[in-house]
Amino acid sequence: MIKDIDRIEKSILELHERRDKIMDLSRKAIMLTGKSITAMHAGKLPYAKELLDESVTILSKINTLEKGMEFYSLQCHQEVVEARLIYHIIKEGRIPGAEELGEGELPYLLGLLDCVGELKREAFESMRRNEADKAMKYYEIMLDIYDSTLPLRFASSLVPDFRKKQDVARIQLESTSNALLFHKPQKKNQKRK
Repeated sequence: MIKDIDRIEKSILELHERRDKIMDLSRKAIMLTGKSITAMHAGKLPYAKELLDESVTILSKINTLEKGMEFYSLQCHQEVVEARLIYHIIKEGRIPGAEELGEGELPYLLGLLDCVGELKREAFESMRRNEADKAMKYYEIMLDIYDSTLPLRFASSLVPDFRKKQDVARIQLESTSNALLFHKPQKKNQKRK
């Protein structure tokens, strides 16, 4: 028997356990970010922040495990980035940078594009509440994100789904633009159908 086989097997089993732990923690953090974004849209910012903080705590645990296995946690990172960006945009009207969030460039870029869809939802909710200025503010942030990322071109092997996310952002931007253009404010006592 070759003497290194036992050592190699042990090493690979340890990698397998680490990967499983990363994936389990990632699922938990992603679930929390989804709940946090839902709370943000419902106007429950303190609760959204609690959930978001919990997901960031889980992400810090992932950071200690992921070295060499970042592929398995990429989605988690970008989901947390997306939720944190949405939170700052709704609460403060600004987009924090990757360094402020303590994130790498790749998850930041992907999370940034993903947040365009959530901004569309906020813009539509603002229109529903007859807050046209707020809806326009969200649209302008969406446009800024899209325009800032439009010149970027990467191979999908380097930045997975980047081009697709750009295309989705463009479609969301166009539909929001059309909705703003044709939006007719509801009268205060008019009921929604």
